[in-house]
Amino acid sequence: MLMDKFFKFLNSDRYQYTESEIYLKNNMENQIAVFDIFLRTEKEKDYAIVYGISDVLELIDILNSTSYEEKKKYLSKILKNEDLTEYIANMKFTGSVKGVRDGETVFTDEPILTIIAPLIQGKILETPILNILNYQILTATVTSKITLAAKDKEVLFFGTRRVPGFEASMAMTKASYIAGCISHSNIMGEYFYDLKSTGTMTHGYVQSFGTEKDSEYRAFDTFIKTCKDEKLPLIMLTDTYSVLKSGIHSAIRAFRDNNINDDYEGIYGIRIDSGNLLNLSKKCREILDDEGFRKAKIILTGGIDEGKIRRLMKQGVQADMFGVGDAIALPKKEISTVYKMSRIEQTDVMKISDDKGKMSYPGDKEIYRTYKNNNFFDVVTLKDEKEEMEILKKEKYRKLTLDFIIDGEKIEENIELLGLTETKRYYENNVFYLKEIYNETQKRKRIRFSKGIKKLKEELTKF
Repeated sequence: MLMDKFFKFLNSDRYQYTESEIYLKNNMENQIAVFDIFLRTEKEKDYAIVYGISDVLELIDILNSTSYEEKKKYLSKILKNEDLTEYIANMKFTGSVKGVRDGETVFTDEPILTIIAPLIQGKILETPILNILNYQILTATVTSKITLAAKDKEVLFFGTRRVPGFEASMAMTKASYIAGCISHSNIMGEYFYDLKSTGTMTHGYVQSFGTEKDSEYRAFDTFIKTCKDEKLPLIMLTDTYSVLKSGIHSAIRAFRDNNINDDYEGIYGIRIDSGNLLNLSKKCREILDDEGFRKAKIILTGGIDEGKIRRLMKQGVQADMFGVGDAIALPKKEISTVYKMSRIEQTDVMKISDDKGKMSYPGDKEIYRTYKNNNFFDVVTLKDEKEEMEILKKEKYRKLTLDFIIDGEKIEENIELLGLTETKRYYENNVFYLKEIYNETQKRKRIRFSKGIKKLKEELTKF
């Protein structure tokens, strides 16, 4: 089923609309609320890479650009209350949105995005915003850690077939790209975002040439003859039968017969998808070098994740690239993105819990990043907190929180920073600091909350 764009806005939970109906019936809809979107990481001192802010702003554009008639058509089918249906069908976003830019490095509890808006507007954006951010931030963060583990080795994303659906596949292709993958296999990523796709071959392709003695060689030879004139990557999948008994030798023979050598203008080499990747990579590198194919690439795939890469790198793996699928496409949940109210009208509020990890921070907040000795540390302050600003002036710092929308009006100069190319460049410019964080054996806490926030929190937790 092809979906209307407005469905992205309606991709929500029922209670957002139940609560909105209550607000409307009790004349609360125009109360101005502040909602913070922030992260909870599995490890308190861990970092995350933000991605999806641009899609959140697109979501708000969809709300504003969809006609009254179109909204009414959908809302009438899912809402029983006529007043609420009319209210949302007529609704445009009149609030403000501020936050960090895509590609930013953040830590637990920092407000990565803040919605300041009339109560119903802020409330019904909650689920669709979290739906956008949760998966993309997780993908970008996992990709970042995988590429940092790989050090000077390149990482390719080969996980399209594992991703749950088209929208997620496109989002994941972008998120993995900005966080360090040099390429991906998804042709629609190339169509929509001009991100060049790449690929090798499947075991099925090799098997389709039969089981005769030379069938593997013929598969490689045919592939090279078809693709070499376009300077496409000529990567032979060597483990369909046996890497060392046949695969590597069939590849070398096919390269020689087609004059593919270190002068080839494209990329050429082999892929190993199973077996003892460490030993096979070392033996294949030795064979390729001895045969004069010193520039031939070795790509390793097959259950590659951050942990496996770290182990292989430590053991001296002879690989040029890692192809990663499941570890990026179906990452283990290390991060959750939450959406909590921090202010209503002139009253600061917070989520209080016996579980300290579930508590939130009150007030309208901003993030500042300070730099010292090739490291950075974040300070979260209340908006215009004068005492904290005087402290910051004594250090090298910059403000991370940017205004994207103010009272319904887009701030184009900041929105332009969210482009795909700009985001990847921004992430890469911060990799120096990320390496320091990633390689720390004793993780340091890199965030503190200001005196003003702590005082508010203390006052609100007194009973």
